[in-house]
Amino acid sequence: MSQTTNTVTQVLGSSWNIDGLTIKNRFVLSPMAVLRPTKDGHPSEQSIAFLTRRAQGGAGLLIIGGGSATVRGNDEAPFSPSMRFDHDRYIPELKRMVEAVHAHGTPIFAQIFPSFGAMGVPAEGRPTRAASPKPVRMAAPRLPNGLFIPGGRTMPVPQEITKAEILEVQEETVASVLRAKKAGFDGIEIGAHMRYLYSSFLSPRTNWRDDEYGGSAENRARILTDTVRAIRAEVGPDYPVGLRMSVNDHLPDGQGPQGFAEVAAHIANEGLGYIALTDGNYESMDQNLPQTSGPMLAHSEPQIFREALPDTPLLLSNTYEPEQAARAIEEGHADAIMLGRQMLADPDFPNKVLQNRTDAITWCDHNNSCIRRLMTNIPVRCSLNPEMGREAELTGTPEPIVNRIKRPVDKAFVAAAGSPLLMSIADRLAKAKASSEKK
Repeated sequence: MSQTTNTVTQVLGSSWNIDGLTIKNRFVLSPMAVLRPTKDGHPSEQSIAFLTRRAQGGAGLLIIGGGSATVRGNDEAPFSPSMRFDHDRYIPELKRMVEAVHAHGTPIFAQIFPSFGAMGVPAEGRPTRAASPKPVRMAAPRLPNGLFIPGGRTMPVPQEITKAEILEVQEETVASVLRAKKAGFDGIEIGAHMRYLYSSFLSPRTNWRDDEYGGSAENRARILTDTVRAIRAEVGPDYPVGLRMSVNDHLPDGQGPQGFAEVAAHIANEGLGYIALTDGNYESMDQNLPQTSGPMLAHSEPQIFREALPDTPLLLSNTYEPEQAARAIEEGHADAIMLGRQMLADPDFPNKVLQNRTDAITWCDHNNSCIRRLMTNIPVRCSLNPEMGREAELTGTPEPIVNRIKRPVDKAFVAAAGSPLLMSIADRLAKAKASSEKK
């Protein structure tokens, strides 16, 4: 084994701590909406099988994605069904899932979502809500590789959330955190990334408010400083409380990492166990789902956050190349690496790296077939890993029959979505139609 390889395995295989909880290595399963819970929001056999398979593969920490903290958040979720934390009746099955993961010696955190903000699905009498009424626009050329939205798509304009509603969301979020703790989760993570509710407050691009929640960095941080303070008052200082946040809008009128780091510093003062750094948002998805390893390091985003938050552990996304990840940790830019798509393609990635079997790794091709299925609300699969999404079935446990689709999906669109030629033609036709309608 070369000295370089030995250093990589030593760094990535070393333990670290979040609020006193020891994590055995530097590999973290990033939260993703791929767990296929039951239709009514309980963990399914597939949820458990997916997670335990990643624990067996060597991940030091698992974070489950998109847990609905409120009834409204569940009802407006663009991906259905969601794992639910909004009522005590969900605790027993959540506890069963946690214990299954713990049987492999791996801690598990719950990501808590109060609302999907401008990305939510509105209904009569239930508009989406955000810091300010700015809608999301998803369109080429800011889409990731393999994802096509002919003509682009603009989400409905969200309603500006009121102060009373903010306080109501905070109360419900704290209650959901306590349910996660009661179910045995080793920690929680607050979702404040992409264009979901909390994230809409953090950047001046999406926050135009003139009250105590808008304007200065301190004010834009307030919704989260108040929430973290309220959570800490209930769970105490030793229970891990993390925050996932976008750190760069990557848009001409957006905020850069210096501005986000200034906001994050105010929140961290209330006792954050870590910050998970994610890049871009739904309007700059090409940056959120890049095709190469390490773009955040190239943008100096973790470096800027480390300077502003020297004592807060940082989790780094889209940095899966082992030597690059180890170097970032050695140089102090990050404390762990989050693995999303790579852990779909190869659940044994951590073990293979730590055992110096990198030649056996199935590398994600970044064609994003998984993301296309997620965006059309179809059970997620991986084109490189036929086991992904079928883990329960392969262990002899029947998959639940779940209708994931909230709205009809055009099967022709789903079939064509994998073809750049067909979707580029559809994109041109949609743009031509929109242009003629304007004339």
